[in-house]
Amino acid sequence: GKAMMDEEDPAIPPGLQEGTKASIDESQRLCKEWHGRSGDRLRYGYAPRFALSCTDELLVETAKLARQSGALLHTHTSENQSEIAEVKRRKGMDNLSFLHKVGLTGKDVCLAHCIWLNDEEKRLLKETGTHLLHCPSSNLKLASGFAQIPELLHEGISVSIGADGAPCNNNLDGFWEMRLAALIHKPRVGPKAMPAATVLKLATRGGAAARP
Repeated sequence: GKAMMDEEDPAIPPGLQEGTKASIDESQRLCKEWHGRSGDRLRYGYAPRFALSCTDELLVETAKLARQSGALLHTHTSENQSEIAEVKRRKGMDNLSFLHKVGLTGKDVCLAHCIWLNDEEKRLLKETGTHLLHCPSSNLKLASGFAQIPELLHEGISVSIGADGAPCNNNLDGFWEMRLAALIHKPRVGPKAMPAATVLKLATRGGAAARP
């Protein structure tokens, strides 16, 4: 899916700025062209970048259109603390709670990062069946923090391995992400946290479970 960004922001280069209708129209065109191609092996994902890059109108409409076509919904959330503070300032609520309000939670939704979650947001993830995409190398490069993956798995939350974009981690290697996922949680939780079998499951069945 294309990254969708329609919120006016001076920090975004002019070439990446787009209007709400243009962003939605292009995503619809790509979905119609690619979703279900090659014997249903290719799937489209509507991908608003994150809460601060998108208007409420775009987020609500995106959730509706994706569900009409049976496509995936994908965005990034709770990656760093300054993001969370700004969402709370603009929207008056926590990041994941806001996404839930505009329709971006559920079994057809994949959320990258989810590092800084409060108890209510963890409850929302579990109760809605929303999938978490763990992106360890990106989180390390950007010094974002460590998602509490062992604890979230224990709570029954759906987790799979992600990579984020290449500029955020200098790599798009699934095996490298698996290795980091197996290692970075051990200093905090202990040497038995995230054994190889668990990480392999995240990279295989976890990813399959996130496919609508």
